Amino acid sequence: MKLYLFSPIEKKYREEFNHHTMLQNIKVTAFISLTVAITAMTVRVISWIVPYQAMVSSDQFNEYRIINNYTIITSTLFAGLLFFIWKKSAPKQQNRYHFISILYSLSFIGSCMALTFVAQHNPKNTMTMMLLGLISVGVLLVYSLRNLLLVAGSTIVTFMLFFHIFQLSADTRSLNYVVFWLIITCFLFISRLIYSYHANYFIKLKTIEDKNREIEKANQLKNKILAIVAHDLRNPISGIRSVTHLMQEYPYTKDQEEKYLYWIMDACKTADQIIEELLMAAKQREADLLQTDYVSLNEWLKHVRDNWLQQSNFNRDIMLELPQQELKARIHTGKMQRVVDNLLHNAAKFTPAEGNITLGMQQYRGGVRISVTDTGIGIPQELLPTLFDQFTASSRQGLNNEPSNGLGLHICKQLVQEHGGSIYVSSEENQGTIFNIDLPFTLL
Repeated sequence: MKLYLFSPIEKKYREEFNHHTMLQNIKVTAFISLTVAITAMTVRVISWIVPYQAMVSSDQFNEYRIINNYTIITSTLFAGLLFFIWKKSAPKQQNRYHFISILYSLSFIGSCMALTFVAQHNPKNTMTMMLLGLISVGVLLVYSLRNLLLVAGSTIVTFMLFFHIFQLSADTRSLNYVVFWLIITCFLFISRLIYSYHANYFIKLKTIEDKNREIEKANQLKNKILAIVAHDLRNPISGIRSVTHLMQEYPYTKDQEEKYLYWIMDACKTADQIIEELLMAAKQREADLLQTDYVSLNEWLKHVRDNWLQQSNFNRDIMLELPQQELKARIHTGKMQRVVDNLLHNAAKFTPAEGNITLGMQQYRGGVRISVTDTGIGIPQELLPTLFDQFTASSRQGLNNEPSNGLGLHICKQLVQEHGGSIYVSSEENQGTIFNIDLPFTLL
C-alpha cells in the first residue's frame, strides 16, 4: 500500500477521489451526529435515575449538564441537516456542503474536549474523552491534508486557549501537554493512514474500471474487424469465384486469359489491402498515419468504375461525369476505392435495370466532391438519420433480395473521415438517391 502521509493522491485521480470522499464524509458525519445525539440523550435520561449530582461537585455537575445540552442540540441539528442534504441534493451538489461535515467534526471534538476540561478538575485525568473524539474523527472520516490540518490546528488553538483555566496544577499541566501532543500526533498519523487506505482502494477500483474499458474496447474492435471481414472480403472473393467460373465453363482466348488473370490479381490485391487495414486496426494506429498517394482523381475514378463493372455481378453500365481539368489529390486509393465500390454496389442494388447510375466529380468549396447518383427506389425519410450507424436497422434487401448486414455505409463514413472528409446523403422515395463525398482542399 502506498502511503500518502504528506502528499495528496495522484493528480489523475485527485478530483474524482476528492468528490468521492466528500460524499462519503457527508453520509458518515450524518450517522456520527445521529449516534452522538442518541448517546447524549441516553446519558440525560440515565441521569434522572442515577444520582450523578451526588457524585461530583455542583459546579462540575452544571458544567456536565451544559455540555450535554450543547451536544444534544448541535448533534440533532447537524444530523437533520446532513440527512436532508444527503437525501434531497444531487450528488454533484452535495460537495458544496462538505464544509458542514468539517464544522460538525470541530463541534464534536470540542464537546469531547470540553468534557476533558471538566474532568481535569481531577488531576489524574488523561484526556480520555478528547482522545475518543479525535480518534473517532480520524478513523471514520477521510479528510484531505488541508482539511486535516484545519481540524488539527483548530483543536490545538482551542486546547491552548482554555486548558490552563481548568487545570491549575503545574505538574499536571506539563504531563497533560505531553499527552495532548501525543494524541494530536496519533490523530494525524491515523488519519493519513486511513486516507492512504481509501486512496489505494479507490485507485485499484479505477484501475479495474480502466482495464474493463480497455477490454470492452478490444471486444468492440474485434467485432468491428469480424464485421469488416464478413462484409468487405466478400467482394474480392466473389470476384475471384466469378472469374474462375468463367475460365472453367467457357472457352477463352489468350487475351481473355490475361484479362481474367488480371482480374484475379486485382481482387487478390484488394483482399490484401483489406487484411493490411485490419492489421493496422488491430494495432490501433492513428488516422494521421494514413498512407496516401498523389493521384489523378480523373484516371483513378475511371479505373474504379471499370474495375467495379468487371468484378460485380450487376450487368449494367455506370455513367461518368468528370471535369475537363485534371484534379489531383492525396488519398489512400485502396480505402477510397472501397468507399466508391460500396456506394456503387448499393446504387445497383436499389436501382431497376432501366434506371441510371452516375459516378461524378467536381470541385467544391476549395476541395473536391465525388458523387454517386442513381434513379432508384430511394430511401424512406425515417431511415436516413441512422443510415451510417454500425449494424444499422436501416439496412434493406436489394430489389433482387441481395442481403445487407447494415455495415457498408458505416465503413464508408469511417474511411472518408480518415481522409478528413465527410459523406452526405439526400434521397426521395421513388426518385433516387445521391451520396456526396466531400474531401478537403488540404488533400489537393
